[in-house]
Amino acid sequence: MTGPDEQIPGWAIELIRQVERLNEKIPSHVEWATRNILDHEKRIRDLEQFKWRMTGVASVSSAVVALIIEVLARTIFK
Repeated sequence: MTGPDEQIPGWAIELIRQVERLNEKIPSHVEWATRNILDHEKRIRDLEQFKWRMTGVASVSSAVVALIIEVLARTIFK
């Protein structure tokens, strides 16, 4: 009688071993990917917050400059 291992080709056994090694690595890869995605999301949110903050600063500063120009124009061209 032949054992079950004798009926499986060598390349198939090696393939099974490689798949088992990959299956062991998947949980750590999933953790890494999740951590990486959360890091990217935080960076994007920080950039978006900075963009809106700069938009507000630009709006306020342009309003102040417009007010100063208006005051100057009224005093100069009276």
